[in-house]
Amino acid sequence: MRAVSLLSTVLALQLGLAALLATRHDPLAQARIDTPLLPADAVQRTDQIIIEAKEAKAPGSTATAPTASTAADATPPGNSSEGASVEILKKDGQWVLPSQFDAPADANRVRTLLDRLAALKRGLPIATSEASLRRFKVTDSDFERRLQLKAGGAGLDTIYLGTSPGLRKTDARTGADHAVYAVDLLPYEVPSDAKSWLDSDLLRDDANGLAELDVGEDSSNRLRLLKQGDTAGHAATWTDPALPGSVHVDSAHAQTLVTQLAQLQVDTVLGTEVRPEWQQDRPVLSLELKDGKSKAVNWILSKPSSGDYYVLKSSAHPWFFAVTSPQAKAIIDAGARDQLIAAGKVEAKPTAKS
Repeated sequence: MRAVSLLSTVLALQLGLAALLATRHDPLAQARIDTPLLPADAVQRTDQIIIEAKEAKAPGSTATAPTASTAADATPPGNSSEGASVEILKKDGQWVLPSQFDAPADANRVRTLLDRLAALKRGLPIATSEASLRRFKVTDSDFERRLQLKAGGAGLDTIYLGTSPGLRKTDARTGADHAVYAVDLLPYEVPSDAKSWLDSDLLRDDANGLAELDVGEDSSNRLRLLKQGDTAGHAATWTDPALPGSVHVDSAHAQTLVTQLAQLQVDTVLGTEVRPEWQQDRPVLSLELKDGKSKAVNWILSKPSSGDYYVLKSSAHPWFFAVTSPQAKAIIDAGARDQLIAAGKVEAKPTAKS
């Protein structure tokens, strides 16, 4: 009798276990593949993107204060590094960077990111356990990148990018998911520093289509470079009617300066209020740029009292920009008076045919 009772108990346990397994939710089995990782309307409605990165630290490492030697080579204020976060905000129809005093973000890069997020698909889920989330670095507290998408300040969705399982693949999950998927988006393609998202070509419109370029602040040594036009078969020539005798503008060097200005890329935004240490009252180069409609823009380039960078202020924009030393020095050298003027007979420009 006892044996029958024991067998009945075992049978009941087996039936109960079978029923539990039949009704248990298996996220891997239930997950649908080849569906968008993020809801389409979430991406379309996004007007705020917050990108965060976790800074990797060696075990036992501690942060140290800057030394006097490193302070001399300091990067411009506002240059953030990996391990930080950046906010990109749509304001009055334009993408801007609040941490960069609402300077324009690179709109093409932002659109590309949103398009790629919208195109991400769920493949076969890799794992769902808490231990797996930690191993793949896609938890709330440990990740390579975390992207928060918002609209009107309210959260729409979050995507976590973690380790890389293979070529051009990254382990990822969304805030609404507990499953990990391999997606075609690498963490380095989503930088967390503001500099990477800044519209570095912001000053290009200032320097495009120049018809006149005045170099120098003092009227006693200012050069007024006038463009004579790109005639068929001839390169543009630059002249200054005020130069005496056989002294003339070296057109090749003048064109080099114009090219340097057109290719200038800003490094970061320093602010909208001038600071004494930027020494804008003692510029290393002053320029007035005029287009064919005589629209004038003034540039003042100065060397700060410390730091390996230069400060540029354009009258067409409210911001003070940091410019890397190599770019600034190239413009300063090209704008030197002894580079822009020459003595002797002006040689005729060869035609394209000759």
